[in-house]
Formats: sequence, structure tokens, C-alpha cells
Amino acid sequence: MLETKMLILLNEGRTPAQRKDLFRALDETIMEELSKGKLNQEVAKILRRMTTDERRAVMLTAVEGFSIFEAAEILGAPTNFVEQALVSAEISLKSALATTVLIIEDEVLISELLASIVLEAGHSVLGVATTHREAVALAASGSFGLILADVALADGSSGADATAEILSVMPRPVPVIFVTAFPKRLLTGESAEPAFLITKPFQPRQVRAMVEQAVMSAYLEEPH
Repeated sequence: MLETKMLILLNEGRTPAQRKDLFRALDETIMEELSKGKLNQEVAKILRRMTTDERRAVMLTAVEGFSIFEAAEILGAPTNFVEQALVSAEISLKSALATTVLIIEDEVLISELLASIVLEAGHSVLGVATTHREAVALAASGSFGLILADVALADGSSGADATAEILSVMPRPVPVIFVTAFPKRLLTGESAEPAFLITKPFQPRQVRAMVEQAVMSAYLEEPH
């Protein structure tokens, strides 16, 4: 295991030559585990997005379980270096996950709240549609990676039908989060239950958490 290798090297001392050996062993092990698929697939995709310093910090703390202080000792660096590398890794990941969201919602206050949650999470909003027809037209106007949809819309049309039509013409499906006061309309047993469902009234943190979950799920399913 990588942890065993690191501890052995630490016990041998921390001269410049040994530190160089430690770095080499760390990077070689990481790249070997990435290339041979020894790492969890989800972890591997995330690590490939990072710089060497970010990858070292995340590998030692999140994957191998070392504390920030232990990781700093292994890397021969101050703790604030490791902390900054972890912050940079988080920023890199957020940048990789940033997407555009299509909102289908007929209530103005709710659509504005959903838009603000999306923007605060670091994503952008393609636009807001209030009917089935508007949703299909909006979807055709630009690219997006996530749909937030109500079920019962202003003109009596269905947000579920709108998303189904939108997804039917997309080369690759995107995740859909249904935000509705009528969840039973989606749980009839006649079709697959939605992967992401929020019942109104909701807390903003519920939407934020589910947006992050849906976006991460979509990212991990993409080929990289």
C-alpha cells in the first residue's frame, strides 16, 4: 500500500535525497494506480483533473487517510502549503463540474430562488421556462448539463412530459431534478422513478445538495 511505503520512507529520515525518493515513490504509485485501474474509478477521474501538488495532497489526505500535518511532514512542506493545495484541488473540481442549468418552473418566486441557488453553487442558468412549449424552445436555444423541473406548469402542461421530449432528442441525456408539490404524479409505477426528486416546500440546502449530487454523478459517468 502507498501508506506503508510512505511510513517506511519517513522512518528512514527526511534528508533531501530521501525526500526526492519519497516524492518519486508517491507519484509513481499514484500514476500506476491510475493507469492500471487500481483506484476507485470515481477517485481516478477526479485525480486526473488535478495538478501534481493537488493530487499529492488529496491522495495523502482523502485517499490514504493522513492528517494535514502528516501529509505536510511526508511532503516536507509547511501545513499551509498542503491546505492551499487542497483548496486549489477543490477549486479545480468545482471548475470541472460547473455546468449550465435549464429551469422549468411557472412560479416566479420559486424560479428566482432556484436560479440563485444554481448561481451560488458556481453554475450558470440557460433560462427559465414556464410551459412545456417554452421549455422545448429554450432547450433548443443552447447547451446545458442539468434540468430543474416542476411537474404541474402554468398552462396545465407537464414538466415531466417536457423533459422527456427534451431528452429524447439529446445525443447524451442530462440529469433531471424534479422539484414539485405533486411527487405522486412521478411515482405511479408505470415508468422508472426519477433519480432526483425534491418535494415542495423545500429548503435551499436540499436543492444545493441535490444539484451537486446530480452534477457529480453526470461528470463521473462521462468518458474522460
